[in-house]
Amino acid sequence: MRYNAAYFVKRVGFALITFYVAITLNFLLPRLMGGNPADTLASDKALGSQEIASALKAQFGLENPSLLYQYGQYLKQLLQGNMGISYVNYPSPVMEVMLKALPWTIGTVLTATLISYLIGWLIGIRGAWKSGSVFDNASLFTAFFLNAVPYFWIAILFVMIFAFYLGWFPLGQAIDPSYDSFTAWGKLMSIASHAFLPVFTLVIASLAGHILVLRNNLMRVLSEDYMLLAKAKGLSERRRKYMYGARNALLPSFTGLMMTLGHVIGGAITTEIVFSYPGVGLVTFNAILSHDYPLIQGAFLFIAVSVILFNLIADLLYPLIDPRVAMQ
Repeated sequence: MRYNAAYFVKRVGFALITFYVAITLNFLLPRLMGGNPADTLASDKALGSQEIASALKAQFGLENPSLLYQYGQYLKQLLQGNMGISYVNYPSPVMEVMLKALPWTIGTVLTATLISYLIGWLIGIRGAWKSGSVFDNASLFTAFFLNAVPYFWIAILFVMIFAFYLGWFPLGQAIDPSYDSFTAWGKLMSIASHAFLPVFTLVIASLAGHILVLRNNLMRVLSEDYMLLAKAKGLSERRRKYMYGARNALLPSFTGLMMTLGHVIGGAITTEIVFSYPGVGLVTFNAILSHDYPLIQGAFLFIAVSVILFNLIADLLYPLIDPRVAMQ
């Protein structure tokens, strides 16, 4: 299918409009919390000095109460790649704080997402192909059960059993205190041991949805006329199962996968809180509690960009992998 330039321009234009709306909301939402964090910061770091408070207000663009003025300053700095200075981590720039947290979130959530989708797809395909079997019934029961369990409860349970009582894994954080003195292999094992429970929690928490979605998609595909025709033509079960059935059933799940990847940077805030894992989710949570406007804006901007970007990639790739999608 020939790729239509008008389709490309339309999708990119829509993504840019969405991004502009996102950064505008990103500016407004933190300010609905009220309070002036510069006053609190000055009180904490300068013993209540009004001179320091005034200087901080000017530095953070808070000396003018006009939201329109602050919005203009926000856009100006953003276009220059400057997200401001974190109040809580003063004088560290927001970009520096985010770049420190980003690898931890991407490593755990991306790994968990890919593993969860792979296992969920395999179980869903087998369950739909053997509908009504013991395996299918067991997988359905497990999926519905896991779907009803809050994932933060799973995280707390894993911490209590595997970290606190059994002591197999660390209770929290991302590395050991003496990480810098470890060998390369020791550093890798330290990172893996700390990341295992968060990754395992996210896999278990998201597995149910992937199983149910793919199973339902494949059950619908199996009832299509072309599947009956393929069976009548004598095609092997393996070819019908994967080349015709799973391939078409995976297409709707592809959009779900791309959307999930878009949320990778956002991570799982509750899971990172439970495990005290220093990712974007925990940084965002602490920033909200501290009314750290620049850090809140920086975190949500990273999340918004990732979601919009992966949705755009999905829009551009989907017509190429599904010939039934017509590009006008």
